[in-house]
Amino acid sequence: MHHWEVNPIQYLSAFTILEMLCVNLYISHICLERKASAKIVVPVMAGFTLLLVGISSVTLAALPGYGEGFFVFLGFFYLIPLFFLYRYGIKTTLSVMCLSWSYTMLIYLFSKYLGQFFPEAAEMIAMLIIQTVVYLLTLRFFLRLLHERLLYVIVHDQPNKGNMFFCLSASTCAVTFCANWVLLKEDSLAAKLALICTLAVNTTLMYQALYGLTHARRHAVQTKQESLTDALTGLNNRRAFFEQAELLVSGGRPFAIAFIDLDRFKSINDTYGHVAGDDYLRRFARAFTGQFSHQGTLYRIAGDEFVFLWEGEPGAEAMLEEIRGFSVPSANSAVPFLGFSCGAAAFPADAGALDELLGVADSRMYRAKTDSRAAKNTV
Repeated sequence: MHHWEVNPIQYLSAFTILEMLCVNLYISHICLERKASAKIVVPVMAGFTLLLVGISSVTLAALPGYGEGFFVFLGFFYLIPLFFLYRYGIKTTLSVMCLSWSYTMLIYLFSKYLGQFFPEAAEMIAMLIIQTVVYLLTLRFFLRLLHERLLYVIVHDQPNKGNMFFCLSASTCAVTFCANWVLLKEDSLAAKLALICTLAVNTTLMYQALYGLTHARRHAVQTKQESLTDALTGLNNRRAFFEQAELLVSGGRPFAIAFIDLDRFKSINDTYGHVAGDDYLRRFARAFTGQFSHQGTLYRIAGDEFVFLWEGEPGAEAMLEEIRGFSVPSANSAVPFLGFSCGAAAFPADAGALDELLGVADSRMYRAKTDSRAAKNTV
């Protein structure tokens, strides 16, 4: 009759590994969207775990590398039930698993070597306690980082980027495993070479990822700038004006606008052609900004309509008189400048909302245009 000896060290080691497994499954459960009910997920995962433990208890001890941390590779068999029980695809699921195992393996290594400061008899229990405490202190932060940020990056990674962030998560996991291998088997040349190679790959992928992020950000800034710029004149456009004006209104900061309409612009197009008309608009934009850019910003709102915005509490009428005195030189152009009409309004003196403010400036501009025509007809 055989008597099985109970080794407390083996039990503590098993509890340590079981805790790692539970944390990894919990991370996967939180980060991956479940498509099956809990009544299905729980028994399936429990049954799969029992099956995996049974198989590993028979086969793992006979495999080379047992005791060197290679047991963690068994965790990737959970990719099978996770793929069927949760909504994300293989790439995302595997990325989460790689990052999760990297996290738990680093804590395992930290706890193992910190536990060596304790007496040999208490080393395993100290390791288990340290590991548990570190999980309690860091798991919430790691989940937030993985679920809210890293997972977002992986899910929304552009296919033409070559799955960069998926590769980076996999290489990070490989570095962690190789570091574990080196630390547990310090005299292994193969382990050291594997660690050096995985570090090189991981560093390369990290720089590639940083380059991709920088390039994407620069492209986004450029695209936004283009969306706020008038292609013909190079001025800020209607969208840019409304963004800036709404910002000033919401902040309660005083400002004024002058609504400018070029006189008889249609006749320029009809007489000289649309190419000359485009040049006419550019000439006006260059000349106006050359004289008033230090006082405010000119926006092209529509075809021949512009808005000049300036901040602070200047007298709108005083600024309006200065603008009315402006003219575009025609010496170097075959197309004479025919003038413009404008009307000004100040926030909050004339209106408390942007639509109302534009209405006041627009009506004053048309009144000025009508008065100008009446004066010319009288003459």
